[in-house]
Parts: sequence; C-alpha cells; structure tokens
Amino acid sequence: MAKHNKKRNVGLIHEQLVRYASEKIVAGEESKAEKVISILDRHFKEGSELYKEFRLFNALVHTRDHSKDIARRIILESKAACKQHNNSKLRSEKSLLIRSINYDLNSRGFYGKRIPEYKIFATVQALLNEWRGGDRLPPDEIVKYETVLEKWITREVKDQTMDRNSAADPLAFKIMAEKFNKKYASCLNSDQACLLEYKLLGNDAGIRHQIEKIKNLAEITLQNFYRSCNNEVLNGKKDLVENKIRSLEIASDDSTVTKALMLSSLIEEMEGGDE
Repeated sequence: MAKHNKKRNVGLIHEQLVRYASEKIVAGEESKAEKVISILDRHFKEGSELYKEFRLFNALVHTRDHSKDIARRIILESKAACKQHNNSKLRSEKSLLIRSINYDLNSRGFYGKRIPEYKIFATVQALLNEWRGGDRLPPDEIVKYETVLEKWITREVKDQTMDRNSAADPLAFKIMAEKFNKKYASCLNSDQACLLEYKLLGNDAGIRHQIEKIKNLAEITLQNFYRSCNNEVLNGKKDLVENKIRSLEIASDDSTVTKALMLSSLIEEMEGGDE
C-alpha cells in the first residue's frame, strides 16, 4: 500500500477521537472526554465537507454482507458522491481539525494508537482521495484498492456477543459498564440499556439484533394495545404508527439507534394503557 497520511484519514481520526474519549471516561477524566466531544461537535457538524466525507467513509467501512453486484453499485455511487465534495474546503477543514486535536488535547502518541481495521481505513481514504480527482495512484493500484473494498463489503459477518468480545479489555469494559449503568439505569429500560451498551462497544451485530428485538416487540405490543383502545384520536393514528414501526431498518448507524430507543419508549407507553 502507498504511503498513507494518518492525520488526514477522516475515519481513522474519528475512531481515535472516540476511543480517546472512552479511555478518559473509564479513567474518570471527564473534562478531557468533554474536550473530544467539543472537537467532534465543532468539526463534524452537518453540512461541513468533513461531515460529508465522514458519512461516505463510514458507510463504506460499515456496509457488509452484500452480493458482488450490490458491492459494485455501492462503489459506483460512492465515486459519484465524491465528485460533489469541495476538495479545497475539505483540506482546510481537516487542517483545522488537526490543529484542534494538537492544541486542545495535546496528547503525545494520539495519532499512533493502533486501530485493528487500519488497512481498510487506509484503503477507503485512498479511494475517496482518488475518486475526488487526487490523481496520485496508477490505474492498476486503483483497481487493486477497489477489489479490496469489494471483498470487504461482501465479507461474511460473524455474530458477536457483547460480553465475549475478544477485542475488549475485560477490566475496561467492567469499569465502563458500571459507570454507564450508574448514570443511566434509572432512566432507561432494559432494552434501551442493552442497545446503548452494544453501541458503546461498537458491536454492530449486537446492535442489529437488539433493534430487531425492539421492532418485533413493538409490532406485538401495538396489536395488543389497539385491541382494547377506545380513544378515537389514538385509533386514527394506528396506520401511521404501524408504518413507522415497519419502516425501521435493522442497521447500526446513529440515526437508527435513536429511532429504536424512541420506539422502545413508545412500547412502554402502550404497555401502560391507552389513557
């Protein structure tokens, strides 16, 4: 693989920021974690070129278990999307992000943290650069990188359980789970807490499994609710609620997780009665 600039890899930097924040939360250094959150809020805000690139990067890295035909279509669509990016503005926004990390965090070795998926992160960023007109790689190298990405998208995904994730540090997870439960146990139901713990660990298979469980439970609860519901206003919204539940995708992105959390709250309300 050609020489890669880690500091300008949008996915790698985002992953390092999230991991850094998690480490500081576990260590009880909330102020340092808040600095990371501030950096993410400032630089990855919706509408920025950095945010656009990160969304595309994230979609390519986390898309999985598709056929070769679909993988090739995803790559073609991504190429087209790249051409809509403002390259000059993106470079400027990345420089500002690097400056914020260097000055606000001042953490020696921040960029050197090991990321298990480094190879695919580097491959995706190299392709995004080329698709935007970087013109740094020869055609045969581009084909090679796209082949690697296609294999990644079509890879078979093995299910993982949260408490047996070999990549997790058992002690770190224990401390993090205790902090999480202490802070949120009183305001979340068991399904919501489980979903957020999967999200905290980055366990995509666990997230999808939990969302599917919440969706199925919502469909059953909705039918039971309307069997005894005499409220005309609520009865008039039945079709709308049913469509909302059915349209919920089984995915692991932030937007879908948020919808699943709200749906779980709705289930509690329906189980409490129709008044």
